[in-house]
Amino acid sequence: MARMIGHRQAVLSPSIPGKASTNSALRWKLRSQVSRLALRSAVGVAAAAGATLLAPGQAWSACFVVGATIQCDNTTTIDTTYPDNPPNDRAYSGAIATPIILNIDAGTTVSGNGLAVSNTGAGGLNVTNNGTISIDAGNMPTAGGTAALSLSAAGGVITYTGGSIINNGTGNAFDAAQTGGAGSVDINIAASVSAATGEGITVRDVATSTGVSVKTNNVSALAFGKDAIDAQSQSLTGNIAVTANGDLQAGNAGLVAVIVPG
Repeated sequence: MARMIGHRQAVLSPSIPGKASTNSALRWKLRSQVSRLALRSAVGVAAAAGATLLAPGQAWSACFVVGATIQCDNTTTIDTTYPDNPPNDRAYSGAIATPIILNIDAGTTVSGNGLAVSNTGAGGLNVTNNGTISIDAGNMPTAGGTAALSLSAAGGVITYTGGSIINNGTGNAFDAAQTGGAGSVDINIAASVSAATGEGITVRDVATSTGVSVKTNNVSALAFGKDAIDAQSQSLTGNIAVTANGDLQAGNAGLVAVIVPG
């Protein structure tokens, strides 16, 4: 199904027929409310211009950080920004022209307050989740954003590949935002995404962004008024392509995909 908006397309690929939840049928909605273009979770993290992410060679029992690469295994995070409480900080930030890389080891879980990563330079982010990223029940983090996984970049490509993202506390499961520059968002989730009180997945960009691609498995956001997938673009040139390969369960819309040029 394709809906032309201006001279570009928001392309929506439905899940397999018959897989939609009986509690919340998959609904396709294209909205134009400019007020919703603001990211529900504040994802920006300040970083000094030109600064590297972290000092090279620092090794932690839970995560290894070398230059602009963060490698995590089983970790319970605290709602703080590095270097307040290493090795358990939730949020990391930098301003570099190459991608900040986040890797979650196979079969491991980052719990507690989830993770947030921001690159205020033009290099983007590259996230590979071979485990699970989650927020525990009762937690409501704010460092670097409020989602179980909060990603933001001021250009470059935000790339996510991999496993489950779960918010059992307050907030969305997964927020990805381009905040400036020429950049895109490319999300490919093979496992489930769920939020107890918030949205499942939100994506936002700016007028200079170059496109959004989202591919998912099952996504659940059953709280009243919440969407499973909410992708909104202000790009003057880019398209939105969303493919749902699993059930979308929501308290509001299963899928929102809209282009409102900025």
